[in-house]
Amino acid sequence: MKYELFFLNNIHDSMEMVNVELDPFLDLYSEGCFDDLSLKHIILNLANCLELLIKYRLEQEHWTLIFFDTNKAKYSNYLDGDFVSVDIKSGTYRLKNICDVKCSFVACTQIYQYRNRLMHYTLNSTFEQIIKDVVEAMGEVAEFVEIEIMQYLPEKAQEDFKNSIDNYRKYAKVLKELKM
Repeated sequence: MKYELFFLNNIHDSMEMVNVELDPFLDLYSEGCFDDLSLKHIILNLANCLELLIKYRLEQEHWTLIFFDTNKAKYSNYLDGDFVSVDIKSGTYRLKNICDVKCSFVACTQIYQYRNRLMHYTLNSTFEQIIKDVVEAMGEVAEFVEIEIMQYLPEKAQEDFKNSIDNYRKYAKVLKELKM
């Protein structure tokens, strides 16, 4: 039996997981509790979402751009998904210099650094700074999806992605108003 999970599904799932994790985080926070596990998952899923969106947009420009080393890009490997893909830093560089994308990824870059610290060492920062960066990164992702991604999506996916970014904006507003 063949099993296939499409790239757009993965992107949308990672976007939605941020929204899903924000519900319990905000509920517990309003009760005076800090849910570090939800915050960790928000950061990880937001970073994953960013990475997938960057690769999706690069792929729309040309499939070779999602390879870490474009000199080793083979179409058969692309079709099989058997390759080392571009990292975030190189991906954003390619978006700006090859695809002429104007979106800012300042906060998203910070979220990705938090992700790396969570995965490979220890995350050290202040709660206030992390929340500020999450809010700003959610805004950057929403803007990037609207400007650079929506035009490439099938109509049904456009509705789903629009709902997700509407929720990003709603949650970002709530996070911004948190009393720290």
